[in-house]
Amino acid sequence: MVVVLGLLAAICYGTSDFVGGFTSRRASALAVLTYSYPVGALLMLALVPAFPGQFTGRALLFGALGGAAGLAGVATLYRLMIDSPMNVVSPVSAVLAAIVPVVVGTVVGERPKNAAWLGMALGLVAVVLVSRTAEDSPHGPISARVLGWAAFAGLGFGFYFVFLARAGADSGLWALVVSRFVAALLIVPLIVRRRSWAGVPARLVPLVFAGGALDALANMCFLLATRHGLLSLAGVLTSLYPAVTVLLAVGLLHEHTSRTQRAGLGLAAAAIVLITV
Repeated sequence: MVVVLGLLAAICYGTSDFVGGFTSRRASALAVLTYSYPVGALLMLALVPAFPGQFTGRALLFGALGGAAGLAGVATLYRLMIDSPMNVVSPVSAVLAAIVPVVVGTVVGERPKNAAWLGMALGLVAVVLVSRTAEDSPHGPISARVLGWAAFAGLGFGFYFVFLARAGADSGLWALVVSRFVAALLIVPLIVRRRSWAGVPARLVPLVFAGGALDALANMCFLLATRHGLLSLAGVLTSLYPAVTVLLAVGLLHEHTSRTQRAGLGLAAAAIVLITV
């Protein structure tokens, strides 16, 4: 079950990131998040009765911490996607998003099987390979600054995963609800600080709403995955989401991929097989 849920989370995250990056090129990243986050919050709130749980202080604490970490990650990533290729910044962020849960899971005593460890290692290598771009890419070589911010976004995602997993199995979806509402509230001072607001064109609103819903569903799948298996496994499987973003960017936006990136996608598939053994 952890494999199915982890892969569903990866598919939803990858599609949501593609939608968010695409719409952020036509409207401000903050405007996109201002529309999409409340949608995710309301969707999670509507699903609470389907996953009974207690609204505990632990769920409130870790949900709030997760909301702040997740917002830092997604806002940074969407901003990067405006000027940088999606098929580079998304995989780079995923490297850290995968490493953080593995490290934390190991520290708290998780011990995956040997094949799973090999699969996780291949998964990390796959993410690195997918993040490589050729010198003759239309975007040119990626600067250290862009890579640094992409890594920062990955740290935000990684700690978001950890905080959600630590909220407690008896809390249902309440940690997700809290994280969504906290993130939505934290966007307000960011907008005030910039002293500017650019709305989302009407034709893009349904797409933004869909991205918010997919992001919320991805969070739910990841949370449920951690309750059916190890955090380290769920984290690496979920962090394969760049493969989906890359495929969508190539297929719909015709972004260039190198032989190295295609090899990375192949390794990602091998990693999934090993983790599921």
